[in-house]
Amino acid sequence: MRLQRHSGKRVDNRHARLGTAAAYIPPLPGRLPLSAPAGRSFGRPPRKASEASFADLGVLILGSVGAFSVGLVGSLPINELLLFPLLPVALLSKGGRAFKREYMWFYVLVVGWLLGTIIADFYYGSPLQNRLKGTARVVFFGLNFIALAILINHRTRRLVIFAISMAVVMFWTGMGFGGFSLMWKFGFSGAIAITALLISSYYYARQKYSICLLISLGLAWLNLYYGFRSQLLVHLVAAVIILPLFSHSHTKFGENRGRQNMSRTLMLLALAAGAAYAANASIKYAARSGLFDESLAEKFEGQANGDYGVLVGGRPETLVAIQAIRDRPIVGHGSYPVDEKYVQLKQDIQYEHGYTDSDDPEEYGDPVIPTHSHLTMAWVESGILGGICWIYFLVLTLRAVLRLGYTRPPWAPLYSYLLVWFLWDILYSPFGSVNRLWAAYLILLSYHVLQSSCADIPVDQRSKSVAANGRKLLLAPARRIG
Repeated sequence: MRLQRHSGKRVDNRHARLGTAAAYIPPLPGRLPLSAPAGRSFGRPPRKASEASFADLGVLILGSVGAFSVGLVGSLPINELLLFPLLPVALLSKGGRAFKREYMWFYVLVVGWLLGTIIADFYYGSPLQNRLKGTARVVFFGLNFIALAILINHRTRRLVIFAISMAVVMFWTGMGFGGFSLMWKFGFSGAIAITALLISSYYYARQKYSICLLISLGLAWLNLYYGFRSQLLVHLVAAVIILPLFSHSHTKFGENRGRQNMSRTLMLLALAAGAAYAANASIKYAARSGLFDESLAEKFEGQANGDYGVLVGGRPETLVAIQAIRDRPIVGHGSYPVDEKYVQLKQDIQYEHGYTDSDDPEEYGDPVIPTHSHLTMAWVESGILGGICWIYFLVLTLRAVLRLGYTRPPWAPLYSYLLVWFLWDILYSPFGSVNRLWAAYLILLSYHVLQSSCADIPVDQRSKSVAANGRKLLLAPARRIG
């Protein structure tokens, strides 16, 4: 009996030590992680399983209904209407998930952005409808983040489910345009990319990096063929970021580790700049070689002759917005500010830098200051508080992209594409409608990448290290008890 009792204690002790050291076991190569986070059992009781299924369904529905909107104060997506019945219940049951310490700066800066919006609207006497739209935009953005933080709760599976819902919305949106080129640009491109990169992630987990690169290059070529330059750039940059370029030898903490991280960061940034240059050169070559139709080729050739190249030539609003920020850097101009001076300035900038042959401005019924960017929109309208908020999100997302280049998690192809695309949107895309929900999700994804378990262990080293540690623990002699 004593030997039997001692044996039982010995086995229990081994399991206790193994469980303590290996609370989180990353997936083996070839398996994508869709499991519970660290410290959770894979086998759930029925109640927990039903709650998890309900959360999965909630993420899918909340993301998918963004394809539809209603006209209230501006265009309000259905997903934001769902927040009214959904969010109070979620806050009462699992509200603590949304208010973790890691999200502190998100809430501080978004509240600052909201405060800056209210001050600018009051100071310049913005019309009531513009005030309501500007305030609602910031409030719903924050509420979207809270709802997603509760529902997703750092679950990889739910992050992937929401990405699938984005593909559904993009496909549905693209169906509303006439002509395949417009359908591709305004929906099909993103939907097909997410679907293809889900497949690419399967091969990435199996360390089939050449297949992943071919998939990304194929997507880039399709966007070049249809003249979608921003997506061409995004695919090239996202692909080079996650290439297995770095050795996995670990250096000691301190100066050597800091130098290694700095060199890796500089290399990744250099590769991203090289990919941007390649995208610009590809568009120039395609325009001159007859790949595009006559009107599109003429447009790209004209932009290629401008001072800032094709990629910047399509976003003259950025230069106008920078001037508007310089004019009122602290308080801003208020929500949806109307000023014909900046509309004229846009045309003057295009004319001076060789992007158009005329300096006559386009006719606008409501000449709102052109921004076409998350960052410049926030700064132009809400002043420095809005600008600081989006500079923080820009740096946060850039850090997450660089972290993907170091750690290469199994879902890196999908994550890299979404986050690089978000960097482009922060700099060059308008912020409104379903983009508010997507921006909240992508910021949450950035936090997830930066806070993931075992983040410093590359994907192709994790299974080896876990297996080795587990084998040592099982074979280690147990302490003799009693």
